[in-house]
Amino acid sequence: MARRHDVLKYERDGDVLIVAPVGDSLRVEERTLSDEVDALHKLLDTSPLKHIVVDIGSAPYFGSLILGSVIALCKRITDAGGKAAMCNASEGMKESLEIMRIESIIPYYATRDEALQATRV
Repeated sequence: MARRHDVLKYERDGDVLIVAPVGDSLRVEERTLSDEVDALHKLLDTSPLKHIVVDIGSAPYFGSLILGSVIALCKRITDAGGKAAMCNASEGMKESLEIMRIESIIPYYATRDEALQATRV
């Protein structure tokens, strides 16, 4: 049975997992997010996915719960030798990411195509 993902939509592009936070991400229920993150970790356990791109273009802003979850997924990938990238931030979200210095952990790219290309280099 396919799982429904209301907060972290995902797709695959070759060996890259693309995760896209969606909707009103500031009002996410912690249990819902936890279930979705657990499902993504299980997917990583059982698939040949090696890299991750976090496309934040569908969420104009998201809170610390989602940000922490996304960083944990990226860390898991990079700890295993893969690459992580983030892309498509709104201007407000991009400013927040800069203030939090997220780019020092996860490289940022303007478009999904650029982010995908960077993970495959």
